[in-house]
Amino acid sequence: MNTKNLFITEAFVCLLFGVALTFMPDYIGNQYLTDPSWINPATKTVGQGFGTVLIAIAIACWYGRKAGPSLSRQALLLLLLLNNVAQIIIHPLAIINHVETPAAWVSFLISIGIAGWAGMFLRQGNSELA
Repeated sequence: MNTKNLFITEAFVCLLFGVALTFMPDYIGNQYLTDPSWINPATKTVGQGFGTVLIAIAIACWYGRKAGPSLSRQALLLLLLLNNVAQIIIHPLAIINHVETPAAWVSFLISIGIAGWAGMFLRQGNSELA
């Protein structure tokens, strides 16, 4: 377990969801929303915007995979931690409120894994930065 593997895993997950949201927002909406009639031009635009953010995170993680101990690597780890903690909060609320289908539990579990993994590296600290 090292940051390289974490960044590659996150790049893959973000690219998968990012491309789907950016180019196929209807498909993702039909998979995740309890009422697909909620899909309209506004939700497609928001989904595509979030998809492009995920693609950007994937690119950052891909290039960050070779980063040695640095402030930039710590910042990327913090980004992954905070983003995934937010997803850990958002997905169960959306499922409980019947906005998302139970398929969102997969995203929830992925977020738990990534957040825990990033948190582990952040907790280890970085003696070279001190």
